[in-house]
This record gives sequence, C-alpha cells and structure tokens, in this order.
Amino acid sequence: MTTKVYLRFVNENQWVGLCEAAQDDAPLDMLDDLMVEWCWSATDHPVQASAVVSFREFAAEVHQRWPQTYLFGIDLVISGAHTVGAQVNIPSKQMRHIAQALPYMIEDQLAQDVAQFHLIHGTRSDNGELPVLGLPRNLIEVTQRLFAEQQLPLDAIVPDMLCLPLATGEWTLLADGKHLLLRQSEMAGIAIEIDAAPVVLAAVFEHWQPRPATLRVLLCKEHLNDYLMSWVKTQINTAVADSETVVEYDEIASDYFPVLCDRLQSAARKSPSNFLQGAYTAKGRRKPSSYNWKPLAALAATFVIAYTAFLYTQSWKFNSEYKRLEAEATTLYKRLFPSDRRIVNVKRQMEQHIQNFQRGQKSESFLALMTITGQQIQQMNRAMQDSIKPQRASYDENQGDLRLDLLAKDFAQLETLKSRLESSSLLVETASAAQDAGVVKARLKIRSQRS
Repeated sequence: MTTKVYLRFVNENQWVGLCEAAQDDAPLDMLDDLMVEWCWSATDHPVQASAVVSFREFAAEVHQRWPQTYLFGIDLVISGAHTVGAQVNIPSKQMRHIAQALPYMIEDQLAQDVAQFHLIHGTRSDNGELPVLGLPRNLIEVTQRLFAEQQLPLDAIVPDMLCLPLATGEWTLLADGKHLLLRQSEMAGIAIEIDAAPVVLAAVFEHWQPRPATLRVLLCKEHLNDYLMSWVKTQINTAVADSETVVEYDEIASDYFPVLCDRLQSAARKSPSNFLQGAYTAKGRRKPSSYNWKPLAALAATFVIAYTAFLYTQSWKFNSEYKRLEAEATTLYKRLFPSDRRIVNVKRQMEQHIQNFQRGQKSESFLALMTITGQQIQQMNRAMQDSIKPQRASYDENQGDLRLDLLAKDFAQLETLKSRLESSSLLVETASAAQDAGVVKARLKIRSQRS
C-alpha cells in the first residue's frame, strides 16, 4: 500500500506570492523560504508526529525515505480561505449539462472572472441543489508544476475545513489558537481566523439551513490556554443560544494539522472535495516490473514490421475501392438532393437529411436555450450590475419551454431582456410579473422560434 504524506504551507501568503510571480520559462524559486508542516502514515502505522521545515528540506527528506515515487503520494491541505463556495440550482441530472451550465449559474456569485476558477461540485440533491467549490486556476497549475519540478507525486489538494469528520445531523467545528474551521456538509464549510468567531458564528447559525441537531466542537489544546478555551466556548454557546442544537465538546491534546491528517487517513481516496479533478487529475503511478521484456519486444517488433507491410498492401487495395464507392455515392446524393450545391461529406449530410425528416426540425434543447439566455443575462449584468438575477430554471421537455424565474431592477430591464432574447431567434412569453420590495419578480417562458 502506498504511504500517504500530508503537507500544508505554514505561511500560505508565500505560497500565493510564488504562484502569482511564477513565469512559464523559469524554474520556481523561494524553496528555502517556503516553510511547510508535514507528516506521513501508512496502512499499518498511525499518523506520525509532524515537522516544520523548508520545502527544499521536505523534498530531500521525502526522497531519502522513499526513493521511488510509486512508494508514496502527497495530499496538500490548504486553507479554505483561498476557496469560494456556493450552491446553485440546476434542473438537469446529466453531468454534461451540469458542467456546461455551471459557470453561467455561479458567475454572479464571484467577484472575479469565473474563467479564472477551477470548479468542482458535490452530489446533486433531489430538488436540484448542487454544492460548488472553486479555487483559482493559477494556484493549482503552479502548485502542480512546483511538485513536478521536485519529482514529488501530488495526489490531492483539499481545503482544510473539509478534512474535518462529518456525521449525519451534525456540524463539526475545530478551534485552536489561530484557526476556526466549520464543516456543514460534504462540500460546504468555512475557514476563518479565530478573532472573527463572534461575528461569523452568529451569521452562520442565522443563515445556514438546516441547522444541525448536534454541533461537535474539537478544541485543540496545544495552542489554547484556559482563558482562550473559555472564550471560544462562550462564543459558541452564544451563537446557538436560540436554537435546539446540542453542543458536544471534545478536547484534543494536539495541534489542528494532525487532527486533519487523522481524518484524511481514514477518508475515501476519491474525495469529492479534491481539487485535482478534470484537467488537473493526478497521474497514477505503477511499480516498475522486474520481468525481462526485451526478447518479447524484439519478437513483437518483427511481427509489427511484417504486419505493417501486409496492411500497406491491403490499404492500397481498399483505397482504390473506397474512391470508386465514394464517386458512386456522390452521384447518388446529387440525384436525391439536387438543391445541395456544396457536398463535403456524403455520409454525414445524408444522415442529417434523414434526421431532419424524422425529427421534423425538433425544438431547441434545454442546454441551447440555457446557453443563449445565460449569455444575454451576463451581457446585461456587465452593463448594469445586478440588473437581472436568475432565481430558478426548469425545462418542460414536452412543450420545449425553458421556464426562468428572475428578479429585475425594474420593468424596463425585464423588457430589455425579452428584446435581447427575441433578437436571438427565441420566443419569449411573460407568464407573470409583479413589483415587490423595489424589484420586479417575473417568470418567462422561452422557446425556439422553430418550436
């Protein structure tokens, strides 16, 4: 079993600065100034005591302990303060539709361009709610490059608050002398400085729903004196005073990092909160084989050469036959569809004619309607901030309708959106519209003009 190495940057501002200053054609520097805390565990070993060293010293010691990269893998724990979290409602259950619509749905909730973020998401609920996490792409790309330059196998990048244990009906809160981490669900949590606890905890218990039956609090005593521990308990008890939540305190005689590592050791390898997904998926490693493959390779090479010569001869014959059949197919196509002047691919164009005949020019799909609508809303919001706020979208497959609930600043903005959609070859119907509390609440039915 591969040994797992757990790592965090002690001063994450240095890590962020390194990522921002990195150039594509220059090796990464600052390895002596970049301090890390690390520890390791194996299947038959608990998590070992952590050590704080420079990144260069860490790389040297790891390579000395495990000379081959297939012997170990690294999980990097980063502060949740660098991530952004949101929850969106997407009607479709298909992963392809979710991946395409997600940037449009979350864009208004980000202060930066959504293209700068790598987005991952959890499991979609029955009512369409989808938890989303984002991390700036440059942090991931430069970090992967840093580990690759040092020949260190990076398996995961995980936000610290999502390393906390989680049970049904519970929230988990961890506090030490500097940090306060709170995990609400599989993909939802928050990481703050402990000085912000009075304000943040009150806001969390006021706005996060549903509230838990139990709040499990982990107090890391290594950096908590009696006064600070009493202060933390007071802030927590004040925050939950008006709820029925039961608070259970667990005192732990260590720093917070070993606690997170213990959790990572017992967690599933394929964590949904691992940012190394999609284009950034970590490459697998395999133990080198001791089998002598050279004689077999020589035999295989001889066979390949002989078989290549045979295939070349067959290819020449097949190409001649193909050209003859292609000419016959083109002649037949011109006879069946004399109005088509440009013939590029006979097979594909014939299939398109057949599909058009069978579908009778079927109406636009949900994704096409959502994409056009999302683009128009985005353009309006760039011209005037928060002029249109989508609230909920649903798709009636039988009618071919995209039904969009939204908030508009006024009726003029609503009419502007309708005009933009109609100019994009869409039919728009106002199912309802009413002014309430200074904004216009409306529902639009949107479909293709070919419906």
